[in-house]
Amino acid sequence: MSASAFHSAIELASQHLQQGEVEQAFSAMTPFSASATEDRDHAISVISLWRHAPGRVGLLAEVSRLADAFPEDAEVVLAACDALIRDAERLAPDVPPPAQGAAHTAARLAQSCLERLVATGDLKTETHAYLQMCLGNALRLAHLFERAIPAMKSALEKRPDHGPWWFNLGLAHKQQGDFAAGLVAASRARELLGDQKSVLWNVAICATACGQGAVAVDAFGAMGLGAYLSAGGMPQVDHMPPVQVRVATVGPGHMGPSVVPDQAVGFELVWVSPLSPCHGVVQTATYRQGSVDYGDVVLWDAVPVGTSSWEGKTTPRFPLLARLSEGNERRFRYVALQRRPGAIEALRGELPLGGQLFVHREQIEQSEPGVAEAGAVNEQRLVYGKVVLPHDADLAEFKKSFEARVAEAQVELVMPELLEALGDTAAAGKAHTLWRGIERTAEKAKAH
Repeated sequence: MSASAFHSAIELASQHLQQGEVEQAFSAMTPFSASATEDRDHAISVISLWRHAPGRVGLLAEVSRLADAFPEDAEVVLAACDALIRDAERLAPDVPPPAQGAAHTAARLAQSCLERLVATGDLKTETHAYLQMCLGNALRLAHLFERAIPAMKSALEKRPDHGPWWFNLGLAHKQQGDFAAGLVAASRARELLGDQKSVLWNVAICATACGQGAVAVDAFGAMGLGAYLSAGGMPQVDHMPPVQVRVATVGPGHMGPSVVPDQAVGFELVWVSPLSPCHGVVQTATYRQGSVDYGDVVLWDAVPVGTSSWEGKTTPRFPLLARLSEGNERRFRYVALQRRPGAIEALRGELPLGGQLFVHREQIEQSEPGVAEAGAVNEQRLVYGKVVLPHDADLAEFKKSFEARVAEAQVELVMPELLEALGDTAAAGKAHTLWRGIERTAEKAKAH
């Protein structure tokens, strides 16, 4: 096709994109898709179109095809990496990226182009820097931080006053958990770019993680948030509603129900009472085993990974970045068999000596009719959860008071970890046996 037809198609596609008509834009460029592997200008234009459609089916295959046709053309490769990186950024930072996904593909393209151009000696400093930063960002999104950060630093040595690259380096350090280095990079980005919201968030998050409350308060203030320095030297914003934080966990280590295999990593949501827009205290106990639990002070990232509806309100859910400090509460797992539906509610919530009982999962079971009326079925519930106690609670006194409460409820409850903490090894061993017995009873009832 003629050059004029090509330019007319580009103009038409641009008009469609400006009006949000992505499908029409792709239709306008369709006649040039086949020739794009033979003409670099066509390739760049088609790749640029894909850049505006992250998540579109076929992006990875098509952009890779076009970039592979021009492996030594830095402009084509940079355009391809840009489109792939935008696609990879759709994945939440706490989700492992696919091995052959957009991030890994972009890293492969950038690395290959760099190696080819270095070998031929045809690599200008500016091009070298941009390819290294593309490589670094792709590796960051692939969670290969040990390779991403050196590539980014090498790019910044060539362009030390490029603010967006300092921002990207700060993101890599933050995701890696090196918050001190992240604060240095984010602060430099702020110097060069000014008070951009995304930059301020990274400054505030990294400063909070480093215990530099005054720096975090300043960044929050620049965003218009009414933060102040608490007595403990940390940033604080009053009257913030609860949020949810997403935590990677593995199985609980017992036979309790789980939607994923016991050793597989899954996500669990915990409720948090915020102290600031990026850190707070966990208010619910985890069901599976994770890096945080009730009472811990945790740090989360600024961009939500979803929302939940609670009491008619939309609640954001954020990805966990780190545990800032461990709670000093005592936590004990239990299993309980209810003799009637809802019996556990008599124990849920406040307990003696400031304790709390959390119910994690409920599984409806069916038992034999027993002494009930002929033909009737007694509905039972197998319940798993945790009891949380203040660190200074008298365990022996709690055990005595709690057992009295359990005796009044229609619940058979076993908590071996409390007995272990009291040093009663024999009783703890019997409790573990009883735990397995309760589960087997429930399984048999379910089978019937």
